[in-house]
Amino acid sequence: MTFTRWAPALLCMLTMLCSGCSLIQDPQSYMRKPKLPEDKASLNHVIEQAIPAGASILRPKRSNDPASIYIKDLDNDGNPEAVVFYKTQDAIKGMLWTRSGDTWTLVSEMTGDGYELDSLQFEDLTNDGRLEIVAGYSGGIRLSMGLVIYHLDGGKLTTLYQSPYNEMIIDDLNQDQQKDITLVTMERNVSSKITTFQYNGKDFQPIGSVPLDPYVNGYYNIAAGYVTESIRGLLLDAGVGAHSSTTQLVRFDGGQLVKAFPDNKLPFRSGSALSGDINQDGIMEISIDMAPKGSESEAYAYTPWITEYYRWDGQEGLSKTPLYRRYYDYLNGFYLEIPAEWKDAFGVKRTENTHRFYFTDTDTTIFEWETIPKESWDSGDIQGKVIGRTDKTVTVLHLPSDNSKYADNFHSVTELQREENSDE
Repeated sequence: MTFTRWAPALLCMLTMLCSGCSLIQDPQSYMRKPKLPEDKASLNHVIEQAIPAGASILRPKRSNDPASIYIKDLDNDGNPEAVVFYKTQDAIKGMLWTRSGDTWTLVSEMTGDGYELDSLQFEDLTNDGRLEIVAGYSGGIRLSMGLVIYHLDGGKLTTLYQSPYNEMIIDDLNQDQQKDITLVTMERNVSSKITTFQYNGKDFQPIGSVPLDPYVNGYYNIAAGYVTESIRGLLLDAGVGAHSSTTQLVRFDGGQLVKAFPDNKLPFRSGSALSGDINQDGIMEISIDMAPKGSESEAYAYTPWITEYYRWDGQEGLSKTPLYRRYYDYLNGFYLEIPAEWKDAFGVKRTENTHRFYFTDTDTTIFEWETIPKESWDSGDIQGKVIGRTDKTVTVLHLPSDNSKYADNFHSVTELQREENSDE
């Protein structure tokens, strides 16, 4: 699942919005909803009494869900199960509880190969209407991260599959109406590959594999979704060098897992924006960072990068023109939709605290914003439209009256987070 020095952590918060639209229905939407306990506090109490002294309940690192105890009807029998992981001084443990009446009973335990719970998902990977527990562990002695898939059958929890991995994503990549799991494994500067696995009724078998470039820093974002109106694919954003990044597109073609771009012709950007279905139109885009006119020779840290979004052209390249463009200011909590009619006839001049957008042919100011100490705004010394806030600063837009139509092009980054949560 890569920036300026402050952007990586903030961008990672948005990674999930790039996950695309699943072709097959979420298993939880067609299963009977489990009957939740009337008093969740009783379950919490039972679990707290069961874990060893000094142990702490875990949340997965890669999750926007604030829950640490997950209640699911794993075997689709109408009775809920509860899944919880905790950390001791020596290892990660998991517990599976079942509910009968008002009583929760511990029926099975899991031991993770590592010291952190990297990810936790519940998916029907066996295509039988029941949910598997898909757990990713990290920090083990023998591997950087390890995947374990658990299956509940007849009240017994079994391990269906185990594998090392660096990145993981679940989708229906080959579009056969059965979910599959795709793993990226990488030994930097030595080898790297991406492999898609699917359950065949007995075990998980690879249905496609293709080598990737091992000379990257790592993959900071993997997005699954449609790359055309009818083809699903994965977009893999990889960091290269100090700030730059590339994107590879992987899909199935004729039953084979293939790469859309030759390794020496990957879409490249000087920064590390995210690719995915950013505009929520159902088809994913690949992002490219470009310097606006007049900023081409600026030092990287001072360049006002404009992020452009392109679609795959169905061959080995991108569409000729971007679908849309944005300027992100994550540090101050907002972004700007660049009007299409500007084309390339605009520039940006910035200082430490100000940004001025202008038309390059006339040097006419379109608008300007400045980031000021919060107390200066509270005192009423400065007028303008607030477009961003932090604990210590306020970002104020100064908009000439003849350009007031652009006021609606500014948006809070929390809108992106709301879109992300609406897709979960």
